[in-house]
Amino acid sequence: MPVDASYLASTHVQTPDPRQANPPHGQKVVLQWSVPPELLEKKPQIIFHVIYKNHTEKEFIYPIESRLGYTVYSLLDQDYDATGGLLTYRADILTPDHKVFREWKHQLWVELITLDETVP
Repeated sequence: MPVDASYLASTHVQTPDPRQANPPHGQKVVLQWSVPPELLEKKPQIIFHVIYKNHTEKEFIYPIESRLGYTVYSLLDQDYDATGGLLTYRADILTPDHKVFREWKHQLWVELITLDETVP
């Protein structure tokens, strides 16, 4: 979801807000889960893989501590400007023995291919 001045509640209710002078800009992704109790006992975690528009990658780990829940990944302001924003992402729910319980891929997800440019 994009984040800009329209993301601020003050924009919609037309109230004074000092953040209107310099509103946040960027993107957010909401990761929501529902896992069975037997999986929760194994202490699963979400591995969130991100590829940015500048073709760099990053991985975030979110422990799952309740059957139902969500977390929000935010890419805002300077970090958004430096990366150009999100290109694609993938989320996996993994158990401690590295078994994938569920995975979700953005429609543009592909493994990033990098070339070693130091070879003549």
